[in-house]
Amino acid sequence: MKKKTFLLPALSGLLLAPFVLTEAVSAAEVATTPTSEAVAVTADSSSTTASTAATGTTTSTPTTEASASTSAATPTSETTTSTATEATTVATSEVEAVILHTNDVHGRILEDRGVIGDAKAAAIIADERTKVATTIVVDAGDAFQGMPISNSTQGEDRAAIMNQVGYDAMAVGNHEFDFGLDQAVKYKELLNFPLLSSNTYVDGARLFESYTIVDKDKTVVGDEFVVIGVTTPETATKTHPQNIVGVTFKEPIDEVNLVVDEIEARAAAAGVTYKNYIILAHLGVDTTTPESWRGDTLAKALSTNAKLAGKRVIVIDGHSHTVSSTTYGDNVTYSQTGSYLNNIGKITLKSDQLLAETSLISAADAASVTPDPTIAALVADIKTKYEAENAEVVIANNPVELNGERSNVRVRETNLGNVVTDALYDYGQTGFSNKSSLAVTNGGGLRASIKKDQAVTKGDIIAVLPFGNSISQITVTGQQIKDMFEKSVSAPHQVNKETGEAVLDANGQPLLEASGGFLHVSGAQVFYDVNLEAGNRVQYISIWNPDTESYDDLDLEATYYLATNDFLAAGGDGYTMLGGAREEGPSMDSVFATYLKEVASVNLLNLYEEVNPETRLFSVNSSLDTDGDGFVDFVEEILGFDPNDATSNPDAVVTPPADNSNNQSETDSSGQVSSDTNKDSNKPGTPAVKTPGQAGSKQENQASLPATGSSQTALISMIGLGLAGIGFALKKRKEVE
Repeated sequence: MKKKTFLLPALSGLLLAPFVLTEAVSAAEVATTPTSEAVAVTADSSSTTASTAATGTTTSTPTTEASASTSAATPTSETTTSTATEATTVATSEVEAVILHTNDVHGRILEDRGVIGDAKAAAIIADERTKVATTIVVDAGDAFQGMPISNSTQGEDRAAIMNQVGYDAMAVGNHEFDFGLDQAVKYKELLNFPLLSSNTYVDGARLFESYTIVDKDKTVVGDEFVVIGVTTPETATKTHPQNIVGVTFKEPIDEVNLVVDEIEARAAAAGVTYKNYIILAHLGVDTTTPESWRGDTLAKALSTNAKLAGKRVIVIDGHSHTVSSTTYGDNVTYSQTGSYLNNIGKITLKSDQLLAETSLISAADAASVTPDPTIAALVADIKTKYEAENAEVVIANNPVELNGERSNVRVRETNLGNVVTDALYDYGQTGFSNKSSLAVTNGGGLRASIKKDQAVTKGDIIAVLPFGNSISQITVTGQQIKDMFEKSVSAPHQVNKETGEAVLDANGQPLLEASGGFLHVSGAQVFYDVNLEAGNRVQYISIWNPDTESYDDLDLEATYYLATNDFLAAGGDGYTMLGGAREEGPSMDSVFATYLKEVASVNLLNLYEEVNPETRLFSVNSSLDTDGDGFVDFVEEILGFDPNDATSNPDAVVTPPADNSNNQSETDSSGQVSSDTNKDSNKPGTPAVKTPGQAGSKQENQASLPATGSSQTALISMIGLGLAGIGFALKKRKEVE
């Protein structure tokens, strides 16, 4: 393999860290301010609501998702563009029924900032039931997994709360499988209401009920509600593959229409007419989801189903964590509340309208609500039990915020992703038969931030890594690594819904849509160009060589040892290109906790201070050639000098490629950027070519390093893997500014 010194070796990078970190500018976040939903409501919303237009089609599109942080679960920043009337008085006599709905609660049992919590939600639901006799309460999936307090009993405590609240039905979400297939099936026994999925099959038979009939007043004919459930086929890659062995997920639209046919046929045979349908969908509207699997596509299809003509159809969705409300045709209403009990959805049905009026009861609306005493007592007992189990302190004080914002860890490099992957890499140096070459973890597996200036407990660690995954090491080829990173950066661009323009990062490059499969890495650098088509974005990958303390070009035919979580190792999140010989290790949370203790013990956690350090993952424009010399900018940065500038490296002046029309970067036959022009100067023992941000060569800095074998050496090697790359990031930002 060809030797590289694009970035500083780990140890010299560490010495530069204080200077570089003070000069670095944090990557700009997408400036999205939550706006009111199409309809705003107060907790006492029976008298006054602002309603969506009763006719026509409103549009709704997600932007970024809310934080998964336990401490900062603010309302989601997805907004809705919709046509709304002015606030109007709703006369109780006109209201035929009310549907209250939740989705993607993910175990938010406790009230928190921006989170209503189960006790207040129960009080709101109870109050609504006193106002409208036909009040239906449903959930669109992902109710049990997500927070340590709920995970500690595999969601069973939350199931008990939902029983007490009195839900009428719930859809099966992908995360209902996270504690295993047996536990998913067990929920059917634990819940006092139906768990629905029309398209989940085992051995040719539906695993769950496909629908239920909710009839709140059996003395009234025609007020029944048919409730059909449907689950995202993405479950095949959105839970651990071992959790769904033998389970298949059929096409959502086909299966829902099939169930409608079955219900209508039976109704006709019995002389019964059903006027109201609720579709509990855990499908979502993410742009990364195949269109035929999306909730809005289902809603649109149902608006053209002749058997549903003249009937009310309410599609209540989840999965994408989107605040959304829209209508299709003259009879289909679509709604989603966001996530994490930031909101409770309220759908009001009037006797003279097919289209419903949607609104949200937000955490702010619920601020003055008195919690339901029964649920509050149940929650208190659950909290006491959980706290006793998870109060163990891992480190006494955390000097930096480790950012786990969903809209951050799923689109770009973050300090939390770096420290978690560093923990995996560190364990991989001694924990397996072979030393790990690199480590990756998926952004979707990082579910919470760790606060600054407070103790970090076992519960905090589990909040970050709530899935119970273990560390695995698999044997892979360089080609598999390249394919893996192509998958990681394959999401479409984020688009500003108001202007239609791409959302840009701090360096002026398009920002990817949030994807749970976005990878964080330790032991490698990846250059990619999101301006290109997905599948052809990765421009260059280098792998850290601890023996030479430098980066080597990725060799597509070589064998590497990849440390990761068992979810990805088994092909989760669509990483089907992975595989090969595999070794298992301990739980990820225990590996992470051990690493945090070690780093904190030598006061090095502050080296993770930069939230978006840009030291390992680089979004570049692969066609940008600022000086017009035929060598694109990012290649010159990798080489560490201008190939045409004799003063920067007299022995390395080269001729530009003859044809730069398609790709100006120097590449070999594999598509990897080649470093042949610099290989001689990078031989072990020779002074390293200086790179942006480098104060001196490896030899010049050697005197300042800790002695080999000291207590800090290993940790410095780990943490320094990416810090020197900040020089490159700073240069890019200056160009943008």
